[in-house]
Amino acid sequence: MLSLFAATAATAARTLVSPHRALVVVFGLGLVACSSSSASNAGGDGGAGLDGGVGEGGGSSHAGDPPACTGAGGDGSIPPLRADHAGALDPAGTRFVIFGGDTATPGCPSPTSHTFDGATWSLDVGCGAWTKVTPAASPPARARHAMVTDAAGKRALLFGGRTSATGVGPYSLFSDVWAFDFDASVWSQVQTSGQGPSARANAAAVVDAGVDPGGASGGQMIVFGGNTSTSGLSFSPQNDTFAMDLATGAWRAIATAGPKPPARQFHALAIDPGARAVYLYSGGDANALQGPFLADVWKLDLASETWSQIATTGDDPKGRIKHALAFDTVSKRLVTFGGHDDGNAGDLGNQNAVYALDVTTTPAKWSRVGRGDTLKNASAQQCSFPADFTTIDKASPERRSAFAWAPRRDGRALVIHGGDSDCGLLGDAWWWADGTEGWTAQKAATAGLSCLRVQTTCSGLCG
Repeated sequence: MLSLFAATAATAARTLVSPHRALVVVFGLGLVACSSSSASNAGGDGGAGLDGGVGEGGGSSHAGDPPACTGAGGDGSIPPLRADHAGALDPAGTRFVIFGGDTATPGCPSPTSHTFDGATWSLDVGCGAWTKVTPAASPPARARHAMVTDAAGKRALLFGGRTSATGVGPYSLFSDVWAFDFDASVWSQVQTSGQGPSARANAAAVVDAGVDPGGASGGQMIVFGGNTSTSGLSFSPQNDTFAMDLATGAWRAIATAGPKPPARQFHALAIDPGARAVYLYSGGDANALQGPFLADVWKLDLASETWSQIATTGDDPKGRIKHALAFDTVSKRLVTFGGHDDGNAGDLGNQNAVYALDVTTTPAKWSRVGRGDTLKNASAQQCSFPADFTTIDKASPERRSAFAWAPRRDGRALVIHGGDSDCGLLGDAWWWADGTEGWTAQKAATAGLSCLRVQTTCSGLCG
């Protein structure tokens, strides 16, 4: 059966209906979910991870472990809770910068309008401390934009997104590119030229540090897909591919020969820098308000500029939207976390399991490497869930979608922040160490958690 996202401009894909459970999951009820300022979902049932991994936190010495706290940390401020924002991790893997997002708290069943944010925040990952960055200039407020790290340029690049002065559709879409200098903590707009992507939201991007066939002497930002509709009631997904020269800002369309991925949005990209291969996983098409979502995997060979679909097998994840994706350069595998799945029988909606796809085999093989929650008792009443809706894996972050995320340069680690849960907007930050299959909470959650994560007796999922 299908999932259904709210078909109103006000909610714009934040409400999920799962007919097989006859219920509605609302991303972000604004509840504190039985938590307090000291509550954290960092501890709990560590235990052995799946496929031989270990669900452990920090303190051990592994290549994927989070950085140590070596400085004073942040300025004591904390970003307002948000979703549909984006972030980038600096080349050293110690500073995570987020921008924008939607800070409005939707209700259930009544929709609420969106609140688009234009602030920049920097997380000292090791210390788990935030600093509000206040540069003289910055991008206009927006959500559903893409951010990536240009390691050679020591900067983050931002592309696209959407906004609305009224908080509801029709929306204004962006096609601009901005750069955030990690050292100077300043934004500057990138002056672009050439044939670039049209204004859009829900696109995905990666940075290729190699020499591109278009003649540039050094790297490019690759952008694929996204939604070009300004409506909150319908989508116009795209399947075009563009490259922006990192040195000159010149755009060009990549007119790939042969097959292309179907048009989509809410998807994710990751890059194998050594092979200069871009991987695409999942997302939603024009039916992304209700699903089903795409579950395919594609590879773009940047040397030949051709797409090819990757055949997969194994314990494959369900099709999903608003998820994270990284490429582990050591294990040669894709790693994906979270997002929102199809809502078929036995599915959870928001997810928190971690899956890995070994691309060295033919067909490529999926395996579940981070346990996550599992469905226990469904609900038959709209907007009301039993406290034991899931069997909770306390070694994993709360189930979520629409969060900010960024991989470390080698793809051996992934940092996430915030997003939509079943119990509200989240503000926590977590670090995934690939190879050890373990999560570490870098900043604890104080809102948006399901009740059983923080206490043993609950009257419902969120309290």
